[in-house]
Amino acid sequence: MLKGNLADLPLPELLQTLATSSQGGLLALKVPGLEGRVGFRAQRIVFARAGGLEGLDALLLLAGLREGPFVFGPADLEEENLKAPLTEVLTALLEATEVWRSLTAIPEDWSRVLKKSGPRQEFELALPELQLYSEAEDRTVAEVLAVPGEVLARARTLNRLLARGVLVARVARSIAPVTLVALPYYGPVTGLAYVDRELYQRWSERLGGPFRLRVRAPRGGEATFRVEPRDAIPERVMLHDRELRKLRAARGTRLKVVPEVEDGSIKP
Repeated sequence: MLKGNLADLPLPELLQTLATSSQGGLLALKVPGLEGRVGFRAQRIVFARAGGLEGLDALLLLAGLREGPFVFGPADLEEENLKAPLTEVLTALLEATEVWRSLTAIPEDWSRVLKKSGPRQEFELALPELQLYSEAEDRTVAEVLAVPGEVLARARTLNRLLARGVLVARVARSIAPVTLVALPYYGPVTGLAYVDRELYQRWSERLGGPFRLRVRAPRGGEATFRVEPRDAIPERVMLHDRELRKLRAARGTRLKVVPEVEDGSIKP
């Protein structure tokens, strides 16, 4: 049994080592959003499956993993879906790895869910970009990439959309509402809500990026605000006095608040 991490031993080197130095066996990889299996027999790579893909397509997808645990051990392989010679497979894999290294906008966590950017933005998209954009909403990075015969092309397209901000990749987590006590602030109305810095940072880490704050008052008022951190206001939420009154709330009112990612549709 051999265990390790792709961060220490990149996939092309790992596959070459296993193919040339082992009698055979099965390599298992599991990262957030994706599982992969690669089988070896008689100094060949004879089997690969990942994300619903098989053969070389599966290896091209796995080539995009920058880190993640792996386990290799003996196994009886009942099928083969990769017939190409080892040198041909390794060459394709090395070329794919170079492509993946240039795609810096794709997150390492492929379980992240893709969302369209805010409704106020407009972009001009080429046809492949528009096609991927139209189908990406609420799908994980791994799901969007894992299309037979299109892995690297889709990776390039997704990278462009993420780099330009047309799509964003959000952590696939939800946050339960919490109750905070209202504090007013005065001056020009800003549309801002302030929460304690520690709470803000915790929400930001869980949601994976910018968010807004939905506020519900006991008497039925509800509104959404931009949100910023503020020091030393634990268990409090600060809203402009005028906006508090619109919610039919005041200083000391217990408000139910929930952070929401800044999603929306755009006109491609």
